[in-house]
Amino acid sequence: MLKMFRLDLTGLISAFRGQDPIFYLGCCYIVLNYLRPQLIYPALNILPWTQIVILLGLALMVTRGQLKFNMTHFLVFLFAFLATLSALNSQYPYISRHNLTTPMIFAVEVLFLSNCSKSSKQTTLLFALLFICLFKMSFFGARIWATRGFGFTSWGIQGPPGFFQNSGEYSLLMAITAVMSIPFILSLDVKRKYFWLLPITAMMTVMGASSRGGQLALIIGLLFLLIAYKKFKFKNILYTVAFCWTVVAITPAEQKARFSTMGEDDTSTSRFQYWEAGLEMAKDFPMLGVGLNAFPEYYHNHYKVLDGSYLASRREVSHNSLVQVASTLGFPSLLVYLLLHALVFFPKKPKKSRTSSISSSERHYTNALRASVLTYFVGSMFMSVAFYPYIYLLVSLLIIIERDSTKIRFISTSEHN
Repeated sequence: MLKMFRLDLTGLISAFRGQDPIFYLGCCYIVLNYLRPQLIYPALNILPWTQIVILLGLALMVTRGQLKFNMTHFLVFLFAFLATLSALNSQYPYISRHNLTTPMIFAVEVLFLSNCSKSSKQTTLLFALLFICLFKMSFFGARIWATRGFGFTSWGIQGPPGFFQNSGEYSLLMAITAVMSIPFILSLDVKRKYFWLLPITAMMTVMGASSRGGQLALIIGLLFLLIAYKKFKFKNILYTVAFCWTVVAITPAEQKARFSTMGEDDTSTSRFQYWEAGLEMAKDFPMLGVGLNAFPEYYHNHYKVLDGSYLASRREVSHNSLVQVASTLGFPSLLVYLLLHALVFFPKKPKKSRTSSISSSERHYTNALRASVLTYFVGSMFMSVAFYPYIYLLVSLLIIIERDSTKIRFISTSEHN
């Protein structure tokens, strides 16, 4: 298997050669956004590399006529515009305007990434690079959990600096990675056992991260894949039972206890209070909410019991992305936000193809998108992550897959010429 891995790696590296600058800039964006080398190695963090890559790429797209804009892009920019409008009319302008450009930056990133590939080969390579970066992150998390003896820690596992440093957000990314990678692996013409290391290590990271939201999201995503592929044969059920038994057996007792008290412990009851307060904010400010990122301050000033304790001084987020959007941005933004989810879950029907293999591959990609956005949706019910990369990555992948209905193929060693 090691020899085959070397041959595949050689073929993959060769396939990356001779591509156009826009594609390479897209590759740089993926590395900078998910591996974050500029933050891991401070010596590299001397320039805003991600912004430079995006702006340079967009400039090249415009000059070469490669920049395409569709209705999905419009909805992403509409969501960003409504968020910006909310910030400008915030109850706490000094808070909302601190990150005023964040929504529009995400919209521009979607526009950039979704236009980086112009052929099925480049699309294949972009996905390959994305999965390689995610595997680096999943392997790190799985290794950390294994070195702990598969034990429980209240702080979970920290990801790379940036959006996924917090254990909960890191766990959700790995849950999405696991359910997204499985259909892509099934779609490949060339089967390799080592490909399965990605979903396995991603699932291990979710277990080690100790986030109930991430673990629940992973379970729902995996169950959806079982239903989507109609894999309810006796042997598959037996494998699933064996897998679940193994997971339960190695799950630390502390983690099991956290699930048994879900809905009744202090963490759960406090979140119910945040959600209830957030819905009241949305009712009081239905059009633009209390302002972008203003939930913690508004909750602290209008709902929190200030009893002088340590917790009383903390500013809490809503811990629910739907509540986050409704309370801070208003109901029109919530409608657009949910519509983005629906577009990913119900992608356009692919064009009719002459070969059944292409149709089969497109079914795998559709299942990957649906499982991923469902996993994100479930996890986001326990996290305020509306302005994290998850949904914007999935929307970008949706646009790429809908545009390129050609079969995404495994790059073998024979294709480098």
